[in-house]
Amino acid sequence: MKNKTVFASLLFFSSIANAFLVQGYDVSKAWEGAQVYVPSNFLVKSVDNVKVDSPLPVVIFLHGCGGINDHERKWASYLKSKNFIVVLPNSFAIPNRPTNCTSTLPNRMVWRVPVDQLRPAEAEYALSKIKEQDWADKNNIFLMGFSEGGMAAHNVKEDGFAGLIMSGFPCALRGPIKSSFDTPTLVLNWKLDPDFIRNDGTYQQCTDKPYWKFRTKSIEILLDGKGHFNADEPLARDAVFKFLTENSKK
Repeated sequence: MKNKTVFASLLFFSSIANAFLVQGYDVSKAWEGAQVYVPSNFLVKSVDNVKVDSPLPVVIFLHGCGGINDHERKWASYLKSKNFIVVLPNSFAIPNRPTNCTSTLPNRMVWRVPVDQLRPAEAEYALSKIKEQDWADKNNIFLMGFSEGGMAAHNVKEDGFAGLIMSGFPCALRGPIKSSFDTPTLVLNWKLDPDFIRNDGTYQQCTDKPYWKFRTKSIEILLDGKGHFNADEPLARDAVFKFLTENSKK
């Protein structure tokens, strides 16, 4: 408990000194280093180089612990083809930001970085900046996160997001920064995800968590089989597009 109090204090004082800092990590750099996928544009853009004829809905996509890789790029390309601007903040554009996972541990997480605070802050900062952009439909800004990014989507302050999509993350207890349980939420997980095996050999799912029943606008879709990545799965793609369409405001 004492360590948690010290951690909260460090975050609090950092926020006063510089609103972009989370324990010394400059969140604004993730936004500045973001990759942006724009419909009808072949090349990936930067956040200051987006041009569209009229505002479009936006998906903020938070990458996994390994950064923006093929899996994230596949999702971005797919969503771009469905007429969404996709913004991928780059957590590794933050100076001195090490990786937080390894392939040598059973659960892969090594907790070198306070990602449970840093990654939600990246999403919230991106949201605030996107609301300033002429190219964004301010009523339709969604957040999608994969693995470590899914944890961030789970932990984010929800105000301002039209919906949340989490994948590769089986939920956990929500911390004190959350604002509500009524944001439309879609969870995509494999029935057998090797990253989330309990000590008894069973697999974790969001619907297993006691608090899940409080989410009145949520659904968890379990993909048959064993895996962690899902960008190539037609069921996952269809579910995401359906969710975005049904929760878009006219």
